[in-house]
Amino acid sequence: MASVPRDGQDTAGPNGHTNNYNDTHQGELSSIPTATPTEAQPNGHDTHKMEAEPSSGTGRDGSKAKESFPAKVKRIWLAKTGIDKRTYMQMFKGALAPTIAISAYQSTSWADTYTTIGYLCGIIAILSLPIQPRAKYLQTMLTNVLVVCFGCAVALLAMYCTVHARLNSEFQQTRNGGPGTSGLAAGGAPTTTYNSSASAVAGVWLFVQIYAISTYRANRPQFTIPSIMYAIFANVSMVYAPQFGSMVQAKAFAKKLLGAFLTGFAISTGVSLFVFPLTSRGVVFNDIAGYINSLRGCMQANLDYLHSLEDSDMFAPHRVNTAGDDVAGSKEAAVFKAKVQALTGLHAKLNMDLPFAKREVAFGSLGPDDIQELARGLRQIMVPTVGLSSMPEIFQRIAESRGWDRELDLSQATVNDAPDDEEKIRIESIQQWHHLMKKLREPYGRATTTIDEGLAHIAIRLRLTPKQSVRSAENAAESNGDEPQPGETGFAAYYARRSADVVQSRKDLFRSWCSVHGIELPASFFEDSSHEDYQMPEAPVWMNADPRSPTQQRLRRQLFVCLHLHFLLRNTNRKVYELILHVDGLQASGKLGKTRLIVPDVKGLRKWAMSLFATDDEGHDDQQIDTGTNGTTVYLGEAYGKRRDPEHLPPQTAWEKSSNMLRMISHVLASPESAFGFRCACATMSVAIVAYLQHTQTFFTRERLFWSQIMISISMSPTAAQSVRGFIFRIFGTFVAMLISWVAYYIVRYSQVDGRTAGVLVFFFIFLHGGIYIVVKHPSITPVGMITQVTLTLILGYELQVRKIGIAVATSNGQAYFPIYELAPIRLATVCGGLFLAWIWTIFPYPITEHSMMRGNLGRSLYLLANYYSVMHETVRARLKGTEGNWASKGSPAYQLDKSRHKIFLKANATLGALRAQSAFISFDIPIGGKFPRQQYQEIIALMQSSLNFMNLVSLASVTFTELQEQDAKNEHNSRWLRDFRSLISQAHVTSESITTLLSLLSASVTSGTPLPPYLRVPEPFQLAQRLDEMDQDILSVRHIAEPGYASFAVIQIGTRCVIDDLRLILQLVKELVGELDFSYHIVSTTDPTRNNSSETLLYHAASTDEKKD
Repeated sequence: MASVPRDGQDTAGPNGHTNNYNDTHQGELSSIPTATPTEAQPNGHDTHKMEAEPSSGTGRDGSKAKESFPAKVKRIWLAKTGIDKRTYMQMFKGALAPTIAISAYQSTSWADTYTTIGYLCGIIAILSLPIQPRAKYLQTMLTNVLVVCFGCAVALLAMYCTVHARLNSEFQQTRNGGPGTSGLAAGGAPTTTYNSSASAVAGVWLFVQIYAISTYRANRPQFTIPSIMYAIFANVSMVYAPQFGSMVQAKAFAKKLLGAFLTGFAISTGVSLFVFPLTSRGVVFNDIAGYINSLRGCMQANLDYLHSLEDSDMFAPHRVNTAGDDVAGSKEAAVFKAKVQALTGLHAKLNMDLPFAKREVAFGSLGPDDIQELARGLRQIMVPTVGLSSMPEIFQRIAESRGWDRELDLSQATVNDAPDDEEKIRIESIQQWHHLMKKLREPYGRATTTIDEGLAHIAIRLRLTPKQSVRSAENAAESNGDEPQPGETGFAAYYARRSADVVQSRKDLFRSWCSVHGIELPASFFEDSSHEDYQMPEAPVWMNADPRSPTQQRLRRQLFVCLHLHFLLRNTNRKVYELILHVDGLQASGKLGKTRLIVPDVKGLRKWAMSLFATDDEGHDDQQIDTGTNGTTVYLGEAYGKRRDPEHLPPQTAWEKSSNMLRMISHVLASPESAFGFRCACATMSVAIVAYLQHTQTFFTRERLFWSQIMISISMSPTAAQSVRGFIFRIFGTFVAMLISWVAYYIVRYSQVDGRTAGVLVFFFIFLHGGIYIVVKHPSITPVGMITQVTLTLILGYELQVRKIGIAVATSNGQAYFPIYELAPIRLATVCGGLFLAWIWTIFPYPITEHSMMRGNLGRSLYLLANYYSVMHETVRARLKGTEGNWASKGSPAYQLDKSRHKIFLKANATLGALRAQSAFISFDIPIGGKFPRQQYQEIIALMQSSLNFMNLVSLASVTFTELQEQDAKNEHNSRWLRDFRSLISQAHVTSESITTLLSLLSASVTSGTPLPPYLRVPEPFQLAQRLDEMDQDILSVRHIAEPGYASFAVIQIGTRCVIDDLRLILQLVKELVGELDFSYHIVSTTDPTRNNSSETLLYHAASTDEKKD
């Protein structure tokens, strides 16, 4: 049962990172797990040290505790290397598989079986990636076996063609194996002389196979590892295929080669399943632990930022960086932003790992649906938490809209210091925020502590962290020590009571804001829904002024920001409480207390089978979804279906439908993936052609040029920048492997150690740890780690192989023997040559640069943003008008819109993250012509991320209206204001489709590189405040700030305004990139010296006679 560990055995590290696998598909890598620091608990589970916990050496009361020397060493070691128990287990596991393969070769029976290709078992064991989580590994291994067996079948067919090409072109002449022939390394079996027909046929087969597999790899990145396996098999088999004179020889060679691959797979599988097994469910629980800790860290960072607002100028924050420069942005805001980015990264990773955990067979307590529900609950907490990080942006936008100088710090200024009215308003606003934040310091601190304890309770209940006291001494004294701690029974009721502090903080916020602006609220204001006393003359003058006056607009904006902050904090508190109830329900049902066999259902297996062949398309499968229960149809629009062909109508007749299949061939051949496959095939043949010519065949085999050939096939990248980057990394990794192979070999040879082979194997195992460490801890430079392992295995494996079977047998395959001090540089030279040719074919006949790839991805991201806005605006409209339906019903508009919105949000976030990573490759691109507008691209990416987050906030805030409608149906509240508000909303046009149109135009323009249409403007989507004021000037009065739904309306207003601001900037930046069509008529005088500099001049106006006389 060692291969089926329990769920809790793999949890997250103390810094919020996780044992993940990284789908970067760089060269030899796809889906590598990343181990991070963890600590072993007494129950044997690896736990996630809570972020919110005090640092080492600090007590709960803040006093400094003396740190022991071992603890200090451990802390420094983890900080510098990140190697803890789980990380080393992964390193040990990754190094063990190739060590077993190379060590087994010292057995005589093993050596007799694999002869000259024994070291290939170790290389295949490395490329199989035994450090992957179990479900991911087994899926990849299943594909690997099928692909390699298919490759063997294709290789036999190709060999059959080469053999018959030889037989049909000349009489067979045989001679014993030797240099320049393949032979059969064990016995020098008869082989044939050079034959041009056989070589030509083998070359054609190699070209076709490399083209096909490279095209498929580009189109299906999830098959990167199987594609590499196939490419290696095809290269090796097709190099030796022309030298076989009969199918007996060909079958024997293919059998031996297939056996080496399958043996490497078997060793890797045994290590993956039985040595420190890592389950996909464990990875997901690891992610959940990191998610919870990241949420706790974000809430503490938010509180620190709010505290900083007590004495800073929030409209012009600045700080001194490590270089001593004065830079914009407060330190607290920067820390909060960094934590939120880490949280969104964990969110994306959790959703990526979740499908594998749901379809895994394992012993555990929670089923696939339970894990899915936990992920959903965490997502609902994440959305308002991310929204809290928007406060610095909101202050920045206010300052920009008012034209305030952000270089000027007025945090300590007084009103008397203001030189003009505008600066006076700014100083007053700063002082008002100082007053508000000081008043709210204590209630917001209590609310944050409550949320933190709630998150700790969830982690303890799920057994992701040990039960311990997380309550400070002050809070414990306040509760008299008799209140339940997180993880204890009755904590949910305690949390509900403490949540009243959040409600009270809302009242404190309103009273503080009103007192700042001269409004005295009656004692019964929050209990009495009628507040007619504000019509009295003693009310502030501005309250009775026109709602569209500058003062009213400024104060309303300030109030909306306060409501925005409180709404998000309260929503976070509420979602945490809902997740607490769900987790406690799991505990009460007994699911968390018993272990059972978890088996995925048929639906999950069907989804898994479909996912093997799925592509990352921008559309959904279904255009139309019928509920089947109430007759409601949710039409998701043409953007979610197959795009239309402007050159062909949909086929109608049988002939049209059958002939339409033929068009798929031209579509495949004309695709970018096909172009990449063609480049790979041409680059591979640039080296392989040497093996197919009579006078160079011997040289090719003797000098091992097939190493270059294989390196080309598996390391080419679609763009020039990635190729240069991979070129540098792989050469560096090969160089490092050359050095350490010398160290491992000669440190034993010149020592007095008995059994030099055993000593070399020990150092081989130790040095392999370094390559695994790079893969696990530094995935951005994964090619270095992978090529280091492969090269080290190839060099030392070959030397130990020769030592075992002797030079005579080792050279029977035509490869000359070289001592290790010559073999290692030859390996380096062949890798450099292969990579250089790969780079040449990346830029020839025309370069596919990172610039064009990034522009295309930016256009796709804009299209996804248009999709998300479309779904979001339909969601808001349905909620405001009460037509959303029951969310629990899978056929309802509410369920379908939520599912689509979440799916597009994840995809858009992933695309934007990929764009940010892609921008890092730009520095490796060779500049030709003008510079790439990297700054503009990065600004657009940041603005798109901001727009996406604010759209998500708008969607979150609109949920309130659905909830209030449900309460109204149950007569749980009797708000006349809400009824009037909903009545007015039903009469107003609350949404705008023009935003979707604009984003679609921007996407098409960026993707194609064509100028934008003229006079393109950003429309106003939700002018609710203005339209409601026109209908009823009292509906949004301060008199109604305590009404349910008022805060939600404020969040919607702020969110939509920020989206519009972002879109204006995006439009401006896109115009800078692609330009704008201009059909206006320009008349320029001929006396203008710059007239020829303008390409827009349509007519020259001659100077007048008087001007000529002058």
